[in-house]
Amino acid sequence: MSSASEICDPRLRRLERERMVKTQIVSRGIRDRNVLSAMLSIPRECFIPSLYSSQAYEDKPLPIGCKQTISQPFMVAWMSTLLEIEKGDRVFEIGTGSGYQSAVLDFLGGILYSVEFFEPLHKTAIRNLERWKPGSTKKHRFMNGSGPEFLKPDLFFEKMISCASLAELPDRESPYFRSLVPGGIFVFPTGKEEQVLMIAKRTLDDWSFRSLGGVRFVPFL
Repeated sequence: MSSASEICDPRLRRLERERMVKTQIVSRGIRDRNVLSAMLSIPRECFIPSLYSSQAYEDKPLPIGCKQTISQPFMVAWMSTLLEIEKGDRVFEIGTGSGYQSAVLDFLGGILYSVEFFEPLHKTAIRNLERWKPGSTKKHRFMNGSGPEFLKPDLFFEKMISCASLAELPDRESPYFRSLVPGGIFVFPTGKEEQVLMIAKRTLDDWSFRSLGGVRFVPFL
């Protein structure tokens, strides 16, 4: 039987990751070298239940418990590219899930403040991240709970990402606007029955929004 460290050894299943990056990500127009390096280096099987390990590099989301899913590899790469993360950027992540998107943001140099609604997933994410990269959770803040209530007045972020669909677009009175610095970027899905991926950029006193097409995410709780 393989140990946990062997399961998360990035040298294993390397060819599958190379194929995933080439056929699912580069072929769809993702060119950011840092993002491609993250997707090539991080073992996705480390962040999904062992029942689905054989499907780790397929072009689809997978169940991770609590009726939640890990996003398809392309969606993780696309949203990460849109964030334009620079080393040291403070990143607020809504929906830690199993920790895979968190691992990509860590690889890109972001300083994470991540929240997860479901306590079992919160604990699973911490365990997965430590298996992938021991000590990786110590430089970030991982909280169990819902998103906006953790956006305190003294917390400011260069980037924000939601891995769950917001019911509506945030406005200038929202905690998202207050906590995102001018020039910052927020990438998130929005909508209920019909969802779209949005990229919002904050100016000094307003938002600019751009729709990037239809997507399907779990709803924000």
